[in-house]
Amino acid sequence: MSKETRIGVFICHCGGNIRDTVDVDRVKETIGSLEQVKVADTFEYLCSNPGQEMIKKAIKDKKLNRVVVASCSPRMHLDTFRQAVKSAGINPYLLEMVNIREQCSWVHDDKEKATSKAIALLRGAVERARYLEPLTPKSLKVTESVLVIGGGIAGIYSALELADKGYQVYMVERNTSIGGHMAQLSKTFPTFDCSACILTPKMVSVSQHPKIKIFTNAEPIVVEGSPGNYRVKIRIKPRYVDLEKCTACGECAQKCPVKKPSSFEENLAQEKAIYIPFKQAIPNAYTIDKDYCLFFTRGVCRICEKFCKGGAIDFTQEDEIVDLNVGAIIVCTGYSLIDTELFGQYGFGHHPDIITSLQFERLMLQGLHRPSTGEVPKRVAFILCVGSRSTAANGCSYCCKIGCMNAIKHALLLDKAVPEAEPWVFYTDVRAHGKGYEEFYAKAREHLTTFIRGRAAEVIPNGDTVIVKAEDTILGEHIEEPFDLVVLSPALIPNTGTQELAEMLGIDLGPDDFFLEVHHKLRGVETKREGIFIAGCAQGPKDVRETTMESMATASKVATFLGKGKISVSPEVAYLIPGRCDLCGICIDHCPTKAIKKDARALFKKEVIIDPISCAGCGICVPICPKDAIDLRHCTESQLIAQIQGVSEEGETSPKIIAFLEKMTAYASGDLGGQSRRSYRPEVRIVGVPSTGRLGIKHLLHAFASGTDGIIFIEGDDSLLRAEQLREHIIQLKKDLGKFGIKSLRLQSTTTTIPQYEKIMSLFDSFVERISKIGPVTQEKREELKEYLAGE
Repeated sequence: MSKETRIGVFICHCGGNIRDTVDVDRVKETIGSLEQVKVADTFEYLCSNPGQEMIKKAIKDKKLNRVVVASCSPRMHLDTFRQAVKSAGINPYLLEMVNIREQCSWVHDDKEKATSKAIALLRGAVERARYLEPLTPKSLKVTESVLVIGGGIAGIYSALELADKGYQVYMVERNTSIGGHMAQLSKTFPTFDCSACILTPKMVSVSQHPKIKIFTNAEPIVVEGSPGNYRVKIRIKPRYVDLEKCTACGECAQKCPVKKPSSFEENLAQEKAIYIPFKQAIPNAYTIDKDYCLFFTRGVCRICEKFCKGGAIDFTQEDEIVDLNVGAIIVCTGYSLIDTELFGQYGFGHHPDIITSLQFERLMLQGLHRPSTGEVPKRVAFILCVGSRSTAANGCSYCCKIGCMNAIKHALLLDKAVPEAEPWVFYTDVRAHGKGYEEFYAKAREHLTTFIRGRAAEVIPNGDTVIVKAEDTILGEHIEEPFDLVVLSPALIPNTGTQELAEMLGIDLGPDDFFLEVHHKLRGVETKREGIFIAGCAQGPKDVRETTMESMATASKVATFLGKGKISVSPEVAYLIPGRCDLCGICIDHCPTKAIKKDARALFKKEVIIDPISCAGCGICVPICPKDAIDLRHCTESQLIAQIQGVSEEGETSPKIIAFLEKMTAYASGDLGGQSRRSYRPEVRIVGVPSTGRLGIKHLLHAFASGTDGIIFIEGDDSLLRAEQLREHIIQLKKDLGKFGIKSLRLQSTTTTIPQYEKIMSLFDSFVERISKIGPVTQEKREELKEYLAGE
């Protein structure tokens, strides 16, 4: 390949997604005139096979050794285009992508300004491309075992699929038995299959599989390491019963004098302080509830110990910590039901005959009855969307997805179990989206279930009955009817501890607070952290069929990830420039992953060493080094400064704002704003960086010298650069700017999560207004900065 830099630029129309707002022909003409750009072309869909073939042909015909693609977000198709250029003989790291869809065409309406911004972003990319270097990822052997967090139906299916493929699987369930919510169900919709008949054989298969190890009453407490080689600590809480010795004979429970509400029965029945949650529980062994046991509350009793023939009772048990080494992790933590007491209008907790849909499931298995009197109910109201599709502060904006079909199932079960039953369903909209669901809905109408379109306004206890007040929005009539039983369908919310687990794993939550996938359509079970996957309701509300299908897809993804036996380690890491380090140790103190250290084996060596495996490529160490002894591959000083200059110089836009977004969470939030079509001022030009900690005073000065009037730093809340560190970093940069006569108000920063794109976009708008009032940096000041930088 020729040593001369030869750049090819390819601009995607994305149908009309880009072309309708950005004048792609003008962009092509402008960028094509830049030095070292040997070809500039456009195509309807660059990600398509013809689009990729066009790029490959141009590489060969024009002898290109750098490629710039302007299209959608690199979060979507960076790998696609890297593979394309690689197949044409170019190192994948000699490709640069420019986001002119999510962060340009989708967020601007003014075609002239959007085109000018696209040109600026492309100019920056071309300037950066001149300095790109070929890089080669390293390979690291993976640990061929998997941790599955959660023992519901999603975890069970994922575990069985992987174990059958030969992988060692560790299942961690925080309850005393696996099975999850599905174990509580009576029937499943729309086929009325017995839930236990489907689930319990799978539970037994998990318990008997030689490649699956189950930890119940347990949770992960520490997750360390890297993709393919995670180190996990599991805390197993004491059951006070030896699993190996317990035969589940039940003698202990018969003798135990203490009763307590059964959480498995949704508090509609009682169990003893030593209990098995349900007959088919796995493991099939008893557990002592410390909060109710007389030995733990009063220091007396221990009668279970006396009658246990197997000697299984062990009051001396303590927390046990287990260390696991796994290559991948699957999160199957399921869901919880929203607290219906938050919605006082429904009267939950004020009358025993106002229950939840999950409680109704248990009543059907116990023998349907009214909790208040034990009589069989005939008139039953099913109220949907309790907390779902709500604009209230204590509600959820999303649909629970299973409520409509669940209520129809309950209505049909009631009709079958109780002669002359009168099921009423109060709904917002009946959503029958799945296979066989519309027919299921029709069947309920045929069985004379009364459907009222309108949310119940109030549920009022009235002696032996419960009054439901509602409005039929179809007929425009007010309804006030008495019922024997009222069944509420609560919103499905993330399970307790989801936020803490997300932080432990280093993965994101979405706007609904469920775990967030990388891409809703293309990478639906992967998270932003390689080697960590999600399945089932941990990702959002789903029915059983969708959960099992997704679980098998997740298992397939994990098998693909581990199946090669090794994992590619990114070469985008910090490296030492020989001869500059004086071993001051500043970088060691600031490295968030402890990747930089002194070499204990080289007593006379006056340089630090950088572990490329531990290095996360954040670049925080680069600007803080007083000797400029560290640089970051694929975000080198020359690459970054060239991009800043290119983005700053283009066009007559005023003011010019560069927003540096941390490349994972903050950049994804910027993309989400584009996907939501949240417009903001086109004066803002986004540049992705590994972390805003990668930027020092030198980079800001280059930006201001080249034409920028204001700079924004946006860091992800879950970034290695914590909010407090960012604050300190900004304070120091503002002080440094002051020394050069640059107002501190020209620099702004914030942190964000992915769903908080509105926060980012509002900051963009307000910051442009601020800088507009301050005015542009004077040309005299820019020349002064250029002179200073030239002497550096």
